[in-house]
Amino acid sequence: MSHSGYELAARQLAALATVSNGVVEVLPERAEKENDLVIALDLRDIPRGPGIRLRSRERFRLIIPDTFPFTPPTVRVLHDRWRGTPHVNWGSHLCLYAAASVEWNPSDGIRGLLDRLVTWLERAAAGTLDPDGQPLHPPAVYPSAEAGHIIVHPDLGPRAPWEQHATPGPSTMFAWCIRDFGRIEVLEWLNELEAFERVLSEDVRAVDEQGRPCFLIPVMLVNDHITWEYPSSASELAAGLERIGYARDSLLRDLTWSSRLNRLLRWTEDPETDDPNADPVTMLLGTPSRRIEGDTRLAHLVAWNLDAFGADIASLLGRAEELDNKEITGKVRDLAHRWLDTAAVRWMTVHEARPEVTRRRDEGTPLSWLHGKRVLVLGVGALGAPVAEHCVRAGTKTLTVVDRRTVNPGILVRQPYTYNDIGQSKARALAARLNTLTREPTTIAVHLDAIAILVASSFTPEDFDLVIDATADIGVRAALERARKGSRYDWPPVVTMIIGHRADHGLLTVSSPMATGAGHDVLRRTAIRARGPQESTWKDVADDFFPDPPRTEMFFPEPGCSAPTFVASSADIGNLAASMIIQALKIVSTDPRERAAMTAAAVHQPSVRARGHTRTPLLTWDDDLICVDPESGYEVRICGDALAQMRIETRRGARVRSPRIETGGMLLGAFDDAVGVVHIDVATGPPPDSLLSEEYFEHGAVGAQELIDHHNRRTKGLTTFVGMWHTHPYGQARPSAIDEAGMATITSFVGGSRRAVMLILGGPEFVWNAWRGGASNPHIYVRIVENRQPANTEPQPGQTDRPPGRYFTGGYSYPASEADGQVQRRRLRWRCW
Repeated sequence: MSHSGYELAARQLAALATVSNGVVEVLPERAEKENDLVIALDLRDIPRGPGIRLRSRERFRLIIPDTFPFTPPTVRVLHDRWRGTPHVNWGSHLCLYAAASVEWNPSDGIRGLLDRLVTWLERAAAGTLDPDGQPLHPPAVYPSAEAGHIIVHPDLGPRAPWEQHATPGPSTMFAWCIRDFGRIEVLEWLNELEAFERVLSEDVRAVDEQGRPCFLIPVMLVNDHITWEYPSSASELAAGLERIGYARDSLLRDLTWSSRLNRLLRWTEDPETDDPNADPVTMLLGTPSRRIEGDTRLAHLVAWNLDAFGADIASLLGRAEELDNKEITGKVRDLAHRWLDTAAVRWMTVHEARPEVTRRRDEGTPLSWLHGKRVLVLGVGALGAPVAEHCVRAGTKTLTVVDRRTVNPGILVRQPYTYNDIGQSKARALAARLNTLTREPTTIAVHLDAIAILVASSFTPEDFDLVIDATADIGVRAALERARKGSRYDWPPVVTMIIGHRADHGLLTVSSPMATGAGHDVLRRTAIRARGPQESTWKDVADDFFPDPPRTEMFFPEPGCSAPTFVASSADIGNLAASMIIQALKIVSTDPRERAAMTAAAVHQPSVRARGHTRTPLLTWDDDLICVDPESGYEVRICGDALAQMRIETRRGARVRSPRIETGGMLLGAFDDAVGVVHIDVATGPPPDSLLSEEYFEHGAVGAQELIDHHNRRTKGLTTFVGMWHTHPYGQARPSAIDEAGMATITSFVGGSRRAVMLILGGPEFVWNAWRGGASNPHIYVRIVENRQPANTEPQPGQTDRPPGRYFTGGYSYPASEADGQVQRRRLRWRCW
C-alpha cells in the first residue's frame, strides 16, 4: 500500500503544530489503522452556545486516504457525547462537507481541513448547523447494488403526518408502484382504505398500459427527526423503530398486509398464480429530515427489501391469517420474529424524483420555460431533431414532431438517427428514441407532409404552447403564414429557424401570439432591414441568407433529384441548434408587456466570432395595422413606418395648405398571392406636379418612378409599387364618385399593373384630429383594384375630369395655376406613365 498521501498529511500537520503555539497538537496515541492521525485542538476561544458542549481541548482522529490531498480526510471524535447531533453520523463521524467535490480545495491540504473543522465546531456550539433553507442531515444509510433501485415520483405533501399535526408516533400508508427494467417506481400514495379499495375495484389492472406489473409496498412515516444511522441488521432496525413507537408486530403486520393485497392483485390478472415471489417485499421509511424554509419539513425516504426467506415468511403469514387459525398464525409469527433476529437489511438505492425535494438542473435557464408546455416541431432533420430532444429534456408535457421523410444513410453524419433507422420514418424513429428519455411517452410522431397539414387545417393551434418550424422550407413557411393569418388570436408563439449555407450562422424569428406575421413575413422584413438601416451590423448575415445576386452554387449530397442542403458537421449543427433554441426561448419567455410582436435574431459559430464579428443585435417590429379587402379577402398589412409617413404628410398638408385639403401618395411594398397578403412598407407624399383640393386628389408623375426604383434597388426587389393612398379629411373613409371613376388610373400608373391597392384614410372630426395628433388610428378603407381593361387602353374620357374648386400642388408648394393647359398636361403625363 502506498502511504504517500499519509506522509504528506503528516508533514503538513507537524508543520502546523510547530507554529500553532499549542493550539494544534499531534498526539502519540495508537492509531486504529496505519493511516490515522490523532490530534488535539485548543477550543477555548470558540464561544459556547445552545449547541454541542465543547471542552477546552477536544481530540479528533483524522483518517487520511491514500488519495490525499485530492480527497479530504475523514474526521471522527474519540467519544460519543455528540451522538444525536445533526451532521454527526455513527455517533462519532463529523460530516464537514455538504459537497466535498466543490468545497474541498486540494491545495489547502491539512490547513484547509482544520479551518473547516473549526468552522464546523463554531456552528455546532452555536446550534446553527441547520440554518433555515438548508437541508437537515438525514439518517445515514448504506445501499447495496444487490438490493436494487427505487424511483420516487409523487410528492408526499400534506400526507406527511407532521403536516397533519398528528399525534406523535409513526403512521402507515401504501405506495402504488410498478416494476420496470428491474427497478421499482413509486407512482402514487394511498392510505390503507384507498389501497384496499384500489385492489378490490372492478376496473383494477395488475399491469399498466405498457405491460409493467403494478403492486403495493408499505410506507412508514415517523413524526420525529431520526439522528441515528440505519443499521445493517433487521434486529437493530426493528429495535430502533420500536424505540420511536413502531412495534415489531406492526412492522410484520404491514409487510403481511401488503403481501396479501399484492396476491389479490395478481389473482385479478391470473387466478392460477401462486408465486409468493411475484412481487418484491419492500418497505419505505420516511422521516422529516429535509427543510425548505422556516419550520417546513420535507420527508427523507429510505427503502429496504426482504431477502427470499423473508418474502416467503411474509407470504406464509398472510396465508395463515387468511386461514383464521390462531395456532398456525402464532407459529408463523414466531418464525417471523426469529427471522428478524438474524436477517440482514438490504438497503435500496433511492432515486428522488419528487418535485418537492429536488431542484431541476436547468432551473432558471431559458429552456426551463418549456417545462410542462405542449410543443409542435415541424421538420426533424439536422436542426429540428436536436431541438426536439432539447424540448423533451427540458420537460415538455407533450412534443409533436412532424416530418414526411425517411432516414437515409447520408444523414447519419449529423442527424441523431441510427443505422437501424434507415428506411424508417424520421418522425417515428425520433419519437421512439425520445420516449426512452421520460417515464411516460411524451413524444408523438406524425409522418405526414407539414404543408398538407397546414393547408388542410387538420390541427388546432390551441393544442400547443409553442410552434417551431425547423423545416427550412419556404413552402412550409408560406403555408404556416396563411394558416395563421385567419386565426392569429388562437396561435401560440411561433419560432422559425434556418441555417446558413455553410452553417456559419443561424437565423431565427419569433412571433408572439396575435403578432401580425410569422416566419415567412418576418424573414422578409429581416431581408429589408439587413440590407438597409441595419446593414452595418447584419451584413455578414445578409450575405449568407439573402445574397445579392442570389447564390447559384448548391450543395447536392446525393445523385439524382436530391434536395440541396448545407455543409456542416454534427458538432456545427449541435452548436447552432442549442444556441438558436436558447435565443428563441429567451425571447419567448420575456414578459409579454416588454416583448416585441415580431423579432429576428442571428447566432454565430465560435469560428465566425473569432474572425472579428461582433454580436448581431436583435431586430424587432411592432404589429402592423391590418385591413382586409372584403372582395378579394386579401389582408393589407400597413407597417408602422408607412402609417407614420402618411400621418406626417397629412400634418404637413394641413399646415401648408389647409386641414381640409386631401393629400396622398404611393404605396410601396409587395403582393404575396400564396399567403393572400399585401405588405405596405413605404408610403410616399404627393409629387410637386400633383393636384390637391377638398374633393379631389390627382397624383403627379415627377420623380415617382425614380422613387420606386430607389426602394426596389435598396430592398433587392422586395419593395415596389403596390397602390395609392389619399385622405378624406373629416369625411368618410370610402370612395367618392370621383374615386370610383378614377380607379382604373391606379392600375395604369406604373406600366399597366394588373392590380393595385386603393387606400383611403378618413373619419369624423374627433377621429381625424386624434389620429393626426398621434393618439389613435383613422378610419381606413381598402380595396384591391383589378385592371379589367385591355392592355394599353387609356381611361375613358371624363374618368379623370376634376371638379371645380381651389387646387394646390403637391410637394411643399402653395396654390397652383388655374390654367387649363397645365392641368391637361398633368393628366396626359399620368396616362402616358
